[in-house]
Amino acid sequence: MIEPIPPSRRWPLPAADSTLWYFAPTVVGAALPLVTLPLITHALAPAEYGAWVLAVVYGTFISGVGNFGLTVAYERNFFEHQEADAAAALLWSTLAFVAAFLTLLVGLSWLAREPLSRWVIAEPGHATLFAWTTTAVCVQSLKMYFLLYLRNRHEARSYAAFSVDETILGAVFTVVFVVWLRAGPVGLALGQLIASALVLLALLVRFSRRVPPRVRAAPLRASLRLSLPLLPRILVGVVGTQFDKWVVGVFGSTSGAAVYAIGQRLANTVFLFATALENAFQPRTYRIMFERGAEGGADVGRLLTPYAAATVGFALLITLFADEAVALLTSTGYAAAAVVTNILVVHFALMFFGKQPQLTFAKRTDVISWISLFSVLVTSVLTAAAAHRFGAEAVRGRRRLSGAIVTFVFVIAGQRHYRIGYEKGKLCALYGGLVSASALAIFLQGAAIPATMVYAIKGAVVAAAAIALSRPLRRLSW
Repeated sequence: MIEPIPPSRRWPLPAADSTLWYFAPTVVGAALPLVTLPLITHALAPAEYGAWVLAVVYGTFISGVGNFGLTVAYERNFFEHQEADAAAALLWSTLAFVAAFLTLLVGLSWLAREPLSRWVIAEPGHATLFAWTTTAVCVQSLKMYFLLYLRNRHEARSYAAFSVDETILGAVFTVVFVVWLRAGPVGLALGQLIASALVLLALLVRFSRRVPPRVRAAPLRASLRLSLPLLPRILVGVVGTQFDKWVVGVFGSTSGAAVYAIGQRLANTVFLFATALENAFQPRTYRIMFERGAEGGADVGRLLTPYAAATVGFALLITLFADEAVALLTSTGYAAAAVVTNILVVHFALMFFGKQPQLTFAKRTDVISWISLFSVLVTSVLTAAAAHRFGAEAVRGRRRLSGAIVTFVFVIAGQRHYRIGYEKGKLCALYGGLVSASALAIFLQGAAIPATMVYAIKGAVVAAAAIALSRPLRRLSW
């Protein structure tokens, strides 16, 4: 039995903020990289872009290890530290530990950049790109603790401002380095590094005044006890999300990795959209759990349905118009990315259910790690088998299958520890419609049907979806 926190101990949160504020960084974060993509793909050959993609794979792994699962622990423990002094100690102690650990890992990566780059990218001559990309990814991750503080305090405007600033600066600096200065793929890393460093500096200045720095062992130990079981999950989780790009690069080529990454980036806008929604519903979900305990499960389920409907609606638009988006945003040589997008859209839409914090709330982070280990095993086996027998092109279908399996396992485990009263009939109808739309989009791409008929079919699907989704979306708090 999960006991609710009594009113005297609850964190005093302001009134609920507007969901729309959380869409600002999501819209800008998804749109700007896509807007600059034509410039980048014209300035860089697919092999050059693919080398950067593979360097990001390693940087993401190092960032995940260096953060030690503390983003999850910090978010969870935030609601148990009401006093300003305790909140400050939790924030700065966590940040200091992560910054020190990341500095060590990045330093080691710089020292071993030559052999590591040859192993990860499978081509010589990319050591500098490899090292700068790793640094950029790790610096970018540090700002998350400040953003979690703002999000959990329902300060959506500040959250949006800092997120949007980084995206805009990153796009500007990247274009300057890659297109104007002709720095090659290294420009992708340098542009992001400068943007992230400037925003991180601004956050440090602001928070040092607002939340006076103090470092204490007690809150860090409490967070580490919660995050330590998550470390295996971080390791295998990053492998599970990045392994497919690396396999495409190994069994195919760096050009193939570039095509796959662009298709994945377009499909990943669905995940970014769901994350924007998460910024609105996650604090409310936690608050219901803490205030009502196990009795709040039905309320959480009703809260989540309109957010799931919004995720499915956005995913449907992406899958229907993936071929047009790829043709508009890339140069020749990237057309196959549209099919990758169609297949991965369903995977990212299903990850909405993986965002629910039941296991973290119940302090069962060890279960999360076991599920993550299962995830990477399923992902690795299916990926390696598909790539070995059918080539790199088969990896994308494996991704959707493994994602569905792992999401199902995660939902079952979460329900055992905190039962959310999902509105199952509505959710099955929503996701069934999305799978059908994805299959239809793939069929239309390969069928010899006049363009006018194709657009008529897509328009009819969009109109029917708009009617079906209008009712649940009216329940969404904008």
